[in-house]
Amino acid sequence: MSLIINALTSTNAANFVQNSTAQVLSEGCLKAIGRPVFTLADKTAEENEKKYSATKEFLYQSLSMMAYFGLIFPFKNIDYKFLKFFKPLKDTDIAKAKSKTEFNEIFKNLPEGELKTKVKGARELTAIIASGVILTIITPQIVNKIIHPLMNKDKNENKLDKKI
Repeated sequence: MSLIINALTSTNAANFVQNSTAQVLSEGCLKAIGRPVFTLADKTAEENEKKYSATKEFLYQSLSMMAYFGLIFPFKNIDYKFLKFFKPLKDTDIAKAKSKTEFNEIFKNLPEGELKTKVKGARELTAIIASGVILTIITPQIVNKIIHPLMNKDKNENKLDKKI
């Protein structure tokens, strides 16, 4: 029991729950597994419709997570460039960093305190905004172009089988 408590109260656990990318991963995995399970458990729906809906939801969530992680990590490599748009950080050395390496070096040498907290907050805010744009605008367009033709093809074939 103490092993579990130690894991939940560790610094790594605290960092995980405060990281927007980790939150998206957690939520996406829960949706990819939970939604299809609950759909399949529905006793009022028709068996074929349940399978179709559960498959489509699983594919949608899985592909969404892949697209999200394909887009968020490149963004996280340039997030330091957005610090100059935050008024409290605008004139600091860290907001003037020209490369990720330079940014990391300056950030590493910052003393714990208000400035370091503001930088962490600004970076997390930019990640949250990027997550919102990626998950609400970009990812659905990518995933819909893949899933709808694939799933509608299967659905149309099932309709043809029923007509014969």
